[in-house]
Amino acid sequence: MALMLKSATAKAAVRGSRQVTRAAIEWYGPDRPKFLGPFSEGDTPAYLTGEFPGDYGWDTAGLSADPESFRRNRELELIHARWAMLGALGCVTPELLAANGTPIAEPVWFKAGAQIFQDGGLNYLGNENLVHAQSILA
Repeated sequence: MALMLKSATAKAAVRGSRQVTRAAIEWYGPDRPKFLGPFSEGDTPAYLTGEFPGDYGWDTAGLSADPESFRRNRELELIHARWAMLGALGCVTPELLAANGTPIAEPVWFKAGAQIFQDGGLNYLGNENLVHAQSILA
C-alpha cells in the first residue's frame, strides 16, 4: 500500500512539473500570445521580446523603447501593484471586523468618506485626537 502511494505521488510530481514547463513556454518567447492575437504578427516592437511577464507586444507610445525606462516602468508597476493589494486589504478588513462584532461607524469602504459630512466630522478609529476631519476643503 505504501509503495503504491509513493508511486502515485511521484507520478503527480512529474505530471505537475510538465505542466509548469509547458505553461512557461506558452507565455514567454516569440510564440507568446500577442495583444491582437493572430492579427498582431509583425506589429510587435523589436525591443519587446517576450522575456518578461505580461509582455504581449503592445507599446504604442514607445514608453519602453529605452532599456532604462523599461526597467523603471517595471519597478513602478510593481510598487503600484503592492499599493493596490494593500488598498484591497483596507477595503475588506473593516467589513470583516464589523461582521465579527467590532463597532465601526461605516465599514463599507465606498460609504466611509460620507462620514465627513455628519455632525462632528470623521474620526479615524473613533478617536478625534488621532485624525479628525470636518471639512473636505481643509
